[in-house]
Amino acid sequence: MPYRSSALLEAWLAEFTTDHALGGLVRVIPQDGTLGEDTGLIVFPLGGGTTSVYIEPVAVGDFRWRIHFEPREQEAVMSSAQVHAMAAELEMSAALCDFIEAKSAEHIAATKTA
Repeated sequence: MPYRSSALLEAWLAEFTTDHALGGLVRVIPQDGTLGEDTGLIVFPLGGGTTSVYIEPVAVGDFRWRIHFEPREQEAVMSSAQVHAMAAELEMSAALCDFIEAKSAEHIAATKTA
């Protein structure tokens, strides 16, 4: 399976969700790479869908991933309960990013020894 394909990322996301409840909102969307290859992009909605973070690879051939915060047109005003909920969502997005990085490192190592 090609590295960073939507299919591979879907499989990793499914594996992650066996131990973590994501509420079905996190999804992989197709993203064409610079050479037309399917690189996949993970979208993680926050705060009841008012904004999202995107998890994407740092660079081609690099196992590291980064989290991008979608810009907002308006300021966000929240109660303390809403901020706690968003903090939990941010923690989960960081855990997912860590998981995807670990799976990426394993995948790269496996392809180098194959």
